[in-house]
Amino acid sequence: MTDTVEFRKLKTLAKLHARANRIALHDALDRIAGHIGFAHWNNLAAATKKGWTPDPEVLTKVEAFVASTHPALLFRETDPQALQHRFGLMDQAEEGRIGAHPYRLSDMLGDVLIAGEGWCIRIPEAPDATPTVETAGYKGVNSPVHDPAFLREALQIARERSTLARARISTDWPRRSTKPDGEGSVRHPLFAGESNEWFCLHCNSMVSGAQIAANLWHCPGCGASPLDIFETPFWLGDNAEKPEPVRPRAAENTSVQDVQIVDGTLKLELDAEKISLLIRSALVEDATNASERLGALLAEISVDEENDVWIVFDEDLWPEDKDPVQALAVAELLGIEVDLAITCLTAPFAWPGLGELTSSTTEYTQLMLDAYAQHAAVKNAK
Repeated sequence: MTDTVEFRKLKTLAKLHARANRIALHDALDRIAGHIGFAHWNNLAAATKKGWTPDPEVLTKVEAFVASTHPALLFRETDPQALQHRFGLMDQAEEGRIGAHPYRLSDMLGDVLIAGEGWCIRIPEAPDATPTVETAGYKGVNSPVHDPAFLREALQIARERSTLARARISTDWPRRSTKPDGEGSVRHPLFAGESNEWFCLHCNSMVSGAQIAANLWHCPGCGASPLDIFETPFWLGDNAEKPEPVRPRAAENTSVQDVQIVDGTLKLELDAEKISLLIRSALVEDATNASERLGALLAEISVDEENDVWIVFDEDLWPEDKDPVQALAVAELLGIEVDLAITCLTAPFAWPGLGELTSSTTEYTQLMLDAYAQHAAVKNAK
């Protein structure tokens, strides 16, 4: 008889391995058998019928194998206090060293991060996503990830942690969410619907049940999260064409070359918006009264393709003979040229000259309100 306690324990371990790794049970059984020296599970079962029984050492070996990709197994047969403590530490950062370089390893919403001084590697939750390697974030740091041997070891550490993170997700979800049935149908892990076709709201594509389950419910085309995956494309109109089948991204690779390198070194990148902001700030600094301050805020600032600046002032708000000294100084530091012009724009309030009497916005507002009260109707005034 093959249904011994030890034999049942091996089958239980195989089920745990299958669930954590999102594979069929017969594949998990064969893996267990192969790990202890049998060609496949049928050979192990035949040996058991003839009286072979796995000894404690074999069971311990199989448990260690399953635990390597099934974090929940690490907490079995543990007292409640220790169990609570270990679950509390599950997502906290681990510290270690690769050669002379220290690192911190942690989970963040399914993604795995390993980082040290001047570098960071992120392994996304989706199995088909490309790992991102970010290099030094500030000047003077020589990132060790430029060394292929270091990068290879760091990726290996992060991928091992990612395997556990994905296994934890697979264990938390219903088995039907990660293992299609005979018709290819799978159950959404969040919304509970079942189908063999799923639709991505983000990229408007159709994904098969097997594809979406294998990628932990992230779109194989654009990487959208399970929150964007639906049983029907409800966002389309009645006459709209059915979404096209997804074009999968490249499958996950484990070589050093198959990563996305991002240079995080701080750089000054000047564009029209940033140049305009600096120039306008300098114009406000140049203003000596409330009227000129309004002129600085309302001046038209244009930046051409070579980053040279054209400033147009309102003649009622900025004196024609006044040079914007601070703005010109900022332009000189940036290595750009400035052209000035005065024209008749539209002042926001009547009697703009009142602003020349004070540098206080509060006093100018009071002067303006008094003038309107005396010479015009004030709307929406308290």
